[in-house]
Amino acid sequence: MQASDQDVVFQMHEQPAIAVTSPVALAQLSSEAQWDVVNGMRMAVAFADHGIEQARKQIAGVVDISCLSRFGVKGPQAARWLAERGVAIPASINSWTLCHQSSVVLRLGSSEFLIEDPLSGNVCQTLTQHSQREVGVYFVPRADAAFALCGSAVMNVLSELCPLDLREAVMPPHVVIMTQIAGISATVWRQQVNGEAVFRVVCDGTYGPDMWAMLVEIATELGGGAVGLACCHSALQA
Repeated sequence: MQASDQDVVFQMHEQPAIAVTSPVALAQLSSEAQWDVVNGMRMAVAFADHGIEQARKQIAGVVDISCLSRFGVKGPQAARWLAERGVAIPASINSWTLCHQSSVVLRLGSSEFLIEDPLSGNVCQTLTQHSQREVGVYFVPRADAAFALCGSAVMNVLSELCPLDLREAVMPPHVVIMTQIAGISATVWRQQVNGEAVFRVVCDGTYGPDMWAMLVEIATELGGGAVGLACCHSALQA
């Protein structure tokens, strides 16, 4: 691994005295992973030499990004509450948009929203600071396992595990899909990151180890595999 890559990622935030552990960690303990605390969460930040991980990422890389901050809210007044705080609202149900050019805002139904920040973002923190109880607005605790899938063979990975056709020709831009990946209920969307298509998969954290194991198994068969956070710092800070 190149030391500069790791420095860029792990100097983003001051670390708390006690950090939570990634919900995916149980599936990574048997690997020769390197660990660090990122955004308050103990994570596997590298699984192999930097060059090896770069090669995996080009083919079929699987990255645990559960450490990114998320904020959930729902209710008949949730859209108004977010808009009053400067959050961009997706125009249609089951779609997503960007807020402040970086944070992702997902509309998971007519009145439920999920916001996710990159490592450099603070939208979720700001919303949390203003989350006093209000009629018609209900805050949803998030305990997600989250993954980024990238590379030339990423569609082959997904076609092995997902019953839906997620090809770009079938899945319009900015669409959010609720489906199953490896038999686990998941929320899926596609983003362009530095000109590259990256699929995002979010599921309940209790299923995180199983999801990780299945994604990495298929990716490895195709010549890719596990990729650590340190190899993906530019996308996480976008």
